[in-house]
Amino acid sequence: MTQELLTKRTFTKEVIQEKLSTDIRWIERSLVKLYERQTREEQTTKETITENGVGFNSSDSRYLTYCSQWVLSGRSLSRHHIDKCGGKLKKYWKQIQDEIVQHNLKRG
Repeated sequence: MTQELLTKRTFTKEVIQEKLSTDIRWIERSLVKLYERQTREEQTTKETITENGVGFNSSDSRYLTYCSQWVLSGRSLSRHHIDKCGGKLKKYWKQIQDEIVQHNLKRG
């Protein structure tokens, strides 16, 4: 069994969505990882310019970019923002799974 397949079997849609809705570490790390997938222009304008399935979609981009930049500045999200981000992030489970796979492949 390949490392990629093993990772995908361990980190299923259900597991990832559960973590994204309840675990502050997963929420904050996922915000940063998805933010990093945005183009520089998208990061600066806080808007999705190209709907390409990478990073945030247009309806979430302004708010989730704000929260990502907050986390990147070294601050923690408030309970309100954790709950709101957790609800929004579940739809990005596949991108998070891809990030986990890539991380594990780099580690060997």
